[in-house]
Amino acid sequence: MCIAFPGEIVALSEDGYATIDIGGTRREVSLDLVADEVALGDYVICHAGFAIHRVDEEQARERLELLREILAQERG
Repeated sequence: MCIAFPGEIVALSEDGYATIDIGGTRREVSLDLVADEVALGDYVICHAGFAIHRVDEEQARERLELLREILAQERG
């Protein structure tokens, strides 16, 4: 099973990459697959080093909260 996570764009580079923040963890992702323009503060769904598409902030926060709940249950 593959899981894609929403991350907030905290930095953009000129070579088509963005740094995203997912719950305090930062990753660099390629923007090659995103059809929409993105800017600092936007949220994107990411998987395997690629931003897949932009999502609105409310939707991203809901998904991040769900992820936190799942992780909390796993920790038990």
